[in-house]
Amino acid sequence: MISRIAIVNRGEAAMRLIHAVRDLNAAAGPDGHRIETIALHTEGERRAMFVRESDHAYDLGPASARPYLDHAVLERALRETGADAAWVGWGFVAEDPSFAELCERIGVTFIGPSPEAMRKLGDKIGSKLIAEEVGVPVAPWSRGGVDTLEDAKAAAARIGYPLMLKATAGGGGRGIRRVDSDADLTDAYERTRDEAERAFGSGIVFLEKLVTGARHIEVQVIADGQGSAWAVGVRDCSVQRRNQKVIEESASPVLGPEQEQEVRTSAERLAIAVGYAGAGTVEFLYHPGERFFAFLEVNTRLQVEHPITEVVTDTDLVKLQIHVANGGRLDDLPDGRPTERGHAVEARLNAEDPDRDFAPSPGRIELLNFPSGPGIRVDTGVGEGDSIPADFDSMIAKIIAHGRDRDEALARLRRALSETTVVINGGATNKSFILDLLDQPEIIDGSADTGWIDRVRGEGRLVSHRHSGVALVAAGIEAYEDAEAIERARLFESARGGRPQVQHAVGRAIDLKLRGTAYKVMVLRTASDRYRVSIQNGGEAHVVDASIDRIDDYAGRITVEGRAHRLITATHGPVHLVEVDGITHRVSRDEGGVVRSPAPALVVATPVEVGAEVAAGAPVLVLESMKMETVLPAPFAARVRELLVAVGSQVETGAPLVRLEPTGDGDEVAEAAATESVDLDLPDSTGHTATARERADRRIGDLSASVLGFDADPAGDRRQLSSYLAARDELAAEGHVPLAEEISVLELVADFAELSRNRPVEQERHTELLVHSPKEHFHTYLQSLDADRAALPDEFRDKLARVLRHYGVEDFERTPQLEEAVFRIFLAQQRSAPEINLATSILQRWLGEPAPAEQEAAAARDALDRLVVATQLRFPVVGDLARSVRFRWFDQPLVDQERASVLDGVGDRLAALAAEPDAPDHAARVDELASIPEQIVRFLADRLHSAPGGGLPEHEPMLEVLIRRHYREHELHGLHTFAAGGRPFAVADYTLDDRPTHLTSTIGSVAELEPGSALDTAVSADVWARVEGHQSVVDLYLSWPDEPESPDEASARLAELLEALPFTQDVRRVAVATSPGHGRPISYFTFRPTAGALVEDRLVRGVHPMVGRRLNLWRLTAFDVTRLEAPEDVLLYECVARDNKDDRRLVALAQVRQVVVVRDDEGHVTGLPHVERAIANCLEAIRRVRSSRGARASKLDMNHVWVQIWPTIEADLGQLTALQTRIAPLTAGAGIEEVLVQANVTTDPGEAPLPIAGRFFYQPGSGVVGTVGAPPTERLKPLDDYASKVVRARRRGLVYPYELQSMIAGDGGTVVEHDLDDSGALVPVDRPLGLNKAGIIVAVVSSPTVRHPEGVTRVVLSGDPLRSLGSVAEAECARVIAAIDLAEQMQVPLEWYSLSAGARISMDSGTENMDWVARALKRIIEFTQAGGEINIVVAGINVGAQPYWNAEATMLMHTKGILVMTPDSAMVLTGKQSLDFSGGVSAEDNFGIGGYDRVMGPNGQAQYWAKDLAGAHAILMAHYEHAYIAPGESGPRRVSTSDPVDRDVTLSPHSAPGSDFTTVGEIFSSATNPDRKKPFDIRTVMRAVSDADHEPLERWAGMADAETAVVQDAHVGGIPVCMIGIESKTVARRGFPPTDGPDTYTAGTLFPRSSKKVARAINAASGNRPLVVLANLSGFDGSPESMRALQLEYGAEIGRAIVNFDGPIVFTVISRYHGGAFVVFSKTLNPRMTVLAVEGSFASVLGGAPAAAVVFARDVDARTTADPRVAELESQLASASGVERARLATELAEVRSAVRSEKLGQVAAEFDSVHSIQRAVTVGSVDAVIAPQEIRPRIIAALEEGLQG
Repeated sequence: MISRIAIVNRGEAAMRLIHAVRDLNAAAGPDGHRIETIALHTEGERRAMFVRESDHAYDLGPASARPYLDHAVLERALRETGADAAWVGWGFVAEDPSFAELCERIGVTFIGPSPEAMRKLGDKIGSKLIAEEVGVPVAPWSRGGVDTLEDAKAAAARIGYPLMLKATAGGGGRGIRRVDSDADLTDAYERTRDEAERAFGSGIVFLEKLVTGARHIEVQVIADGQGSAWAVGVRDCSVQRRNQKVIEESASPVLGPEQEQEVRTSAERLAIAVGYAGAGTVEFLYHPGERFFAFLEVNTRLQVEHPITEVVTDTDLVKLQIHVANGGRLDDLPDGRPTERGHAVEARLNAEDPDRDFAPSPGRIELLNFPSGPGIRVDTGVGEGDSIPADFDSMIAKIIAHGRDRDEALARLRRALSETTVVINGGATNKSFILDLLDQPEIIDGSADTGWIDRVRGEGRLVSHRHSGVALVAAGIEAYEDAEAIERARLFESARGGRPQVQHAVGRAIDLKLRGTAYKVMVLRTASDRYRVSIQNGGEAHVVDASIDRIDDYAGRITVEGRAHRLITATHGPVHLVEVDGITHRVSRDEGGVVRSPAPALVVATPVEVGAEVAAGAPVLVLESMKMETVLPAPFAARVRELLVAVGSQVETGAPLVRLEPTGDGDEVAEAAATESVDLDLPDSTGHTATARERADRRIGDLSASVLGFDADPAGDRRQLSSYLAARDELAAEGHVPLAEEISVLELVADFAELSRNRPVEQERHTELLVHSPKEHFHTYLQSLDADRAALPDEFRDKLARVLRHYGVEDFERTPQLEEAVFRIFLAQQRSAPEINLATSILQRWLGEPAPAEQEAAAARDALDRLVVATQLRFPVVGDLARSVRFRWFDQPLVDQERASVLDGVGDRLAALAAEPDAPDHAARVDELASIPEQIVRFLADRLHSAPGGGLPEHEPMLEVLIRRHYREHELHGLHTFAAGGRPFAVADYTLDDRPTHLTSTIGSVAELEPGSALDTAVSADVWARVEGHQSVVDLYLSWPDEPESPDEASARLAELLEALPFTQDVRRVAVATSPGHGRPISYFTFRPTAGALVEDRLVRGVHPMVGRRLNLWRLTAFDVTRLEAPEDVLLYECVARDNKDDRRLVALAQVRQVVVVRDDEGHVTGLPHVERAIANCLEAIRRVRSSRGARASKLDMNHVWVQIWPTIEADLGQLTALQTRIAPLTAGAGIEEVLVQANVTTDPGEAPLPIAGRFFYQPGSGVVGTVGAPPTERLKPLDDYASKVVRARRRGLVYPYELQSMIAGDGGTVVEHDLDDSGALVPVDRPLGLNKAGIIVAVVSSPTVRHPEGVTRVVLSGDPLRSLGSVAEAECARVIAAIDLAEQMQVPLEWYSLSAGARISMDSGTENMDWVARALKRIIEFTQAGGEINIVVAGINVGAQPYWNAEATMLMHTKGILVMTPDSAMVLTGKQSLDFSGGVSAEDNFGIGGYDRVMGPNGQAQYWAKDLAGAHAILMAHYEHAYIAPGESGPRRVSTSDPVDRDVTLSPHSAPGSDFTTVGEIFSSATNPDRKKPFDIRTVMRAVSDADHEPLERWAGMADAETAVVQDAHVGGIPVCMIGIESKTVARRGFPPTDGPDTYTAGTLFPRSSKKVARAINAASGNRPLVVLANLSGFDGSPESMRALQLEYGAEIGRAIVNFDGPIVFTVISRYHGGAFVVFSKTLNPRMTVLAVEGSFASVLGGAPAAAVVFARDVDARTTADPRVAELESQLASASGVERARLATELAEVRSAVRSEKLGQVAAEFDSVHSIQRAVTVGSVDAVIAPQEIRPRIIAALEEGLQG
């Protein structure tokens, strides 16, 4: 019995044997006979599936040696493995009788026929001769081998063409070629012989007549060599390509029962005739038309396609082979001769590329999914991760489908193949070809013959173009994603280095080729999973929208214009394999003439040389793969530019082989590349057929995606926007505005605007947020994509989370989705146009639409409010529009509603008054109407047009009402009414500007303005009846139905009519209110007699002259005024200065007739809502005009709002500035110069009202400030030269330095400008502001303070941005040097507001400017080294020389001055533009190069940050409170304090995250902190020690990696001190710490940066103020990272600073005091140092724990060994053995470790007890040990003593 079978085969064949053996073993049961399998494999197949699955394996050596054909190698393998049988399968030596003899010779059973039978039948020549002997028909043939070409030609002439040239040992489609002529025969003869020799070891060939149109029929035979032979089944293998079987089936669809029986009988006769034993196949050609058979050959082996016979007969042919080889008889089988059931079809799935003429396409299998289900069998020899080697055949699997009939079997095979997924790295499969094949009618009806495939492919069929367009779309998307992945990686890599950058093109153009045709593909990513793809092949582009849903790295679904497809993709180099619904397409990126290898192959020939020219289609390379040659043609006429390989080279898939250079012109090359176009099978875009709603949804999605950073159409967002707005307009016309969607879009814009702000806003009160902008936080986040590691504040996390949700990312876990979202956010931040255009377009539409319904109103209001705040800094135009919409939708209705409620019933009340003119309460009712806080003149107009019969009423109460409204505050008296000339009159007297005046008021019509009319007569009579000495004014209220539309025309006509009336020349003015009726508004015109003519006072056109006076219109007399359209209740004028046409402003005026004062619980004024609403109305009017002017609006940036309040206000004058905080956000972005609010105010009900004016204006450097004073008495002045400079600077975003004077000097301060005299010395100058002669302005400034009432004096320098952007040359440097000289002479600090473009660059000066810069630099160094102090506020962009000056003045170890930065400042050595131009590394702007957030704050060169210049000045003054030394004094002045000297600091509260201490005292308690190792907050302790009534000033608060040291200027007992605290809690590190440094900054440790901070602080205080150190200091960090970062140098600087310190030092140990820190702070370094230690503190060279572990390690080990627990176990271990010894050894190790830890603690405690703080006192290291309650008084006492000493 066979027990060990050597498998002389590989792959799927080997697995077939292994499966059969496993079945036999399983059937034998656990105690039955078992067979082992031995896999013989090549060197490269050690991990192949058949090797893994076999019982044993044997390495035959390299495949290149062809070991499967080498008998010597195989014999050695059989002997060494102990095999007792050999199974050969098919191929290799399966039909080699010599191998069968070899087996017989060495005693190995050959599972197959005898050598004799193989020789007789296996030889194609011999088998034909035998067939002829036994009567089997044979086609005409050469009746033997043709050994020479001449013999072959002779035989061909005898038989006749066409012929088949065959190798006698050939098989599997190899060694066989069709020849149709002598020329073909000549070409094929040697190639066929060589191929057969290589593949089968025999080059003998013969000729056979080609039977065209024939079917390939084969009979499966199994014989036992003992007289029995069964024809088990008949197969039809007619579907062949180039004689290689593709699809096989059983039974044949063309054979009837008689034909089938005939071939079965013939096959059995042949087998019996030669004594055949084993499996074999007899092959026939059958011509259905002629119904005859022709014997082909006998394959003396098992066929590849044998499974279809097995499934229809339920037989295992391999098991039958083993049965026969074991000597078994067929007749002994219990089931007898098998019978057929149903139908089976098999397809061979190969690694070959149909698009490359079925070239072998091997490679590693990256994905493999086989089908399953009813009727499906898969035979394979590979699994996922295996490789299809280039050395052997390309079989992946055989897929067999079995059904009840042929149709079911074919259907199942189609289904199975479509469910099969194979991805080969660098390879391809014939899957789509087979699927296409199975759908052909010739396959379905069974009519395909052996030449059918070759014929129809020659006709262009069986080349599937189905889904070609989808494949191109998918390949384009993959190419886009590949490029984007590189961009993302680049972004995160550069971000980690602190400079995030990416080169991203919107859209990506990709040149692709599919089946030789070139396509230009443009891909836009319009959303995370959506793309817009354009495909062009010479003609018009086809554009589609596509989305991809990825399932894994390969599988997914693609939807193109709503049509979904299954998708498998794999990219290998420039090749994309794309399978769409089972159809595979090989899409390659066009590389311009590079020819690549289609598969792993051997280069066998290079028919052309470098430089040679080749025609399109000519061969340029010949490759061999799987023993088959592949000729690579030139894709176009070209010259061989470069051969990249040599003959004999082994190349991989996709390897570049040759580079071609086109020789034809562009059109020819294009024609060659763009072969005949195919139907891309793409759906048309649905955009043009979609409904308005669908178009709106689609476009708003595209626009939103653009805001999200996705790609916009290269044609521009505007086209998309226009398309959306058009669709929206259609919807709006139907009453369906997509408001909810637009609200979502605006929320999206707001979210992005908040995240992208590069400046903090006032609403973000948190200190961290006021320093760092959201954009800076985002850059920090980019470094790690870890919100915790980046230490991002919660407010920013909320902003980021909101934005991430728009991408479908719900948390901060790092995923590919998060990375993609962050990448897109970064791209979105680089461009702002999409969001501005989208938001402004939507808001402009909203402005013209009614307010939303209630269900959407709240969401709209919230979105608008957020948009206003989010965009006010970055996109003010959006914020302005949002304010306008909010006003129009939500504020204006409230105003209208309130107005309507106030005016309700006025008409009826007037009618009642007119009907009862003598009513007793008439006057009271008139007063009541006069006090209505709305315009009511319209009621008079209504009454004029509604009088019965068109006449005039006898009584008109409105005349009285209007007189009282307009004149009552001007000593109004004598008001009475009468009738004259058929009309009512109301007359009165009043006094204006000390001029008694008589007022005549009446009604009528313009038609009555004629001399002698009743109106003229009556008015003249009253005017001329005035009291002697009184002037007259006339108010006429006239109807004018024909009033011209043009106000100018109306004014001219009125002037003409009035001039004819004599009384008009005898009055001060005539005010005419005209009413045209028909809903048109009332117009006011005021005329004054001038030189005999009436001239209109245009300033008050549109208002009553008394209202104009009240609104201060007289102040505009220096301007030409044009009234503009504005909201109701607002007068808006465009004012152009008469003497300066560039001085153009908007002035908005409003009246407030009703006031409500809102107060808080303490009675303080918090708001004046009616006043605020009036201001908002005015600002809205200004914004509308600015918005409508577009770019020209930038000139309208000096606008005014004037508001007049009618009612008297009861309030504290100072409280009215509460409006400042409410007005400031309203005015943002409106270009407001001032808001002026005038009112009469009384602080006591019994006092007379006081006219006051609240003025709110922008103060440079301070923002909006408010003052309260007297009303203005001067006209508004046009811009003069100085004011023009102020405006020019403002328009550049800068501050003109003279504007800072009041802020710098403060209340009561003085500023004396200085300039150089002839001698070069600075002297005071008395000249108008702005006439400085150089770009540096010098002044001596003195600011009185409580401590220095005489003033804190300093020399101040300011850069002038209007003089060459503050660039410096000799004039400026000379003033810098002189200013330093003056400061030194006056013994005061130098204060510098620096703004400079660096050394001046011009045609007439160069290096001499640099020399002058150096002279100034030298003077700065000399001054600061001598102890001089220079304090710098960086007031803008500082370039080149200025940053060096700043550094020399404030950044070195010896300097004492401070440097303050604001969000508008940066220091750069080279500006961004210069860096970019020169190829240097820059950032997105100058702030990224040298701003505070990213550079100057973290590196400690900027010591303070302020939100604006006013904040910077406040920091300077706070600094002077601690450090200013008045001339002639020895140090800073002490300050009185109410904080007791003996205050107990232990009672101070302590609250810090991660700490359990609730009071400072618990830090020092032996109960709560016995070892002084628990963390606490050092700032809390410092604050507890310093004076409670003086706020400390922390220096270097933003310095990165220096957090373990805290530096504050503080007062202790009223004494100004520099206080240093060592942080006593762990500080997290940002970003990724280096591997050689600590993960966190540990408590009580100084690191390089914190050491540097401490040294600089000590030096800065030296000679100025005392030093107080609160130390919990274990030492310096000694990690490699710290040593690399100059830890030694900066630690040594501390020691030097202590030695050189001039002044008292109080060093207080509050916890621990060890190591190197002990050295640099030792009291021996400075005799003026006092060292105090709080009880319970520790002081030693080393802490107890490290001392025990390192210094006393031997003592610890000795104590451990002597411990009884260890000694006892060691004793037991010595006498134990075996398992017990092992157990005891383990126990001893555990006990020893525990005991050693215990002994370490003991030694550490002993060390600490010896080296106690008391010992330090004894040896003189510490002066005193103090109780915690004494910390503050003892420090103060030590300071007092030190100062006195």
